[in-house]
Amino acid sequence: MCKPNQILSRVASFVALVCLCSCDLFSSDAREIGGGYRLKRDRKTNQFALLTPHESGGLIIDEIGWRAPIIMARATGSQYWDAINTAHAQHTRIRDAARTADPLYQDIPIEGAEKAWTGLNQRGRLW
Repeated sequence: MCKPNQILSRVASFVALVCLCSCDLFSSDAREIGGGYRLKRDRKTNQFALLTPHESGGLIIDEIGWRAPIIMARATGSQYWDAINTAHAQHTRIRDAARTADPLYQDIPIEGAEKAWTGLNQRGRLW
């Protein structure tokens, strides 16, 4: 017959084992940037989408960059950039020449979506 401490120890060990083995079941392929905006990876197609707050779908992108509170993203095949001011919920579409000329946007580092997604924290937002 098992003592109560032994039963509790076995239950705790079982729960810990289940938690460790099921981590991938609860992990998300979306990582938060800031202001509720997230970058999501589709494992099947290896495409990346910029998701708006409280939405499950979004803009398929190739390039992205940010500096709080601004997110810059370029959709696949587009000649325009989406400039999102997360502090004011403003979304503006601009050409690349305007992006590089505007002091608000020109210093925001841009990188490929996959590299940006890899650099984001799985558990927390940047701002």
